[in-house]
Amino acid sequence: MTTNIKNRIMVILGVLAPLILSTIFIFAGLSMGGVDENGRITLTGETTSTPGGYDDLIEDSKAAIYESAAEILARITETDAPTDQETIEANDEPTGQGFHTSIAEILARRKADGDNDNGRGWQCSKYTAYLATGKKDYSNSHTDYGPVNGNQITAWLVKNYGFKYIDAPVAGAIGSGGFNTKYGHTVMYLENGVVNHANWSPLKVSTNSIILAGYKWVVPGDYEPETPAPTAPTAPQEPAGEVEAPETVSNSHTVRKGETLGGISLSEGWWPSANGLYGDSGYAQRLADFNNIKNRGLIYPNQVIRRAE
Repeated sequence: MTTNIKNRIMVILGVLAPLILSTIFIFAGLSMGGVDENGRITLTGETTSTPGGYDDLIEDSKAAIYESAAEILARITETDAPTDQETIEANDEPTGQGFHTSIAEILARRKADGDNDNGRGWQCSKYTAYLATGKKDYSNSHTDYGPVNGNQITAWLVKNYGFKYIDAPVAGAIGSGGFNTKYGHTVMYLENGVVNHANWSPLKVSTNSIILAGYKWVVPGDYEPETPAPTAPTAPQEPAGEVEAPETVSNSHTVRKGETLGGISLSEGWWPSANGLYGDSGYAQRLADFNNIKNRGLIYPNQVIRRAE
């Protein structure tokens, strides 16, 4: 049983327990005692009196219990709500005119798994909006809320911050999915189906693989995919007594912000093209294994990567 399901069960039990106990008391009172002339249930049937002001206190307490239960039940039925209509309307402005960011900056804003924004909480849409724009305050009343629902984040970034849609995700792309649900979900892509995102429960950051069928992806408006520079053809040489040694290739690389193992492999000449570079059996994974990197999508500036043979 997942933590999310356990949390929901605990909340439901918390709501139902007082109702069940009240029902038991009512039946016990009716069977053992009765209702006095003031309409109160007692265990003896004798007339009771209530000190002045207690009736109002009881009514107020009942109202507070019902209101609290209603809030909890509303939260249960809308467990994946990343925001509310008031917040959506407040952030429906082209505030990002002239805004500029890059894939490298988006990846650099990534938070460590378990981060909860110092107790303020991350809804999925708040987290990816922060990754894309650097802004993380969207609601005055709910610190965990994002600017729109998860399945609307990509459209919101295109409209307000000049992002553009791409056909296939790249590391640092922001995606929206769940268009057949009320709220959907939003993530940042890393590689090979692995994403970095936040969830309603427990409003913290996590990194894992999820099903991405139907997701739409966006990147900053001026993003262009990196392509290896074409290699100039070499003129054929006549055989000689000695064969000239080929140009040397560096055996190590110091990571700069925004780089990936795949990009380093191509730029350093450790691997010739994208073919055979990615995936669990690709050169990028071999490079991660050779350098004792547990997650090939997670490397840090100034980290030294050694070439894998």
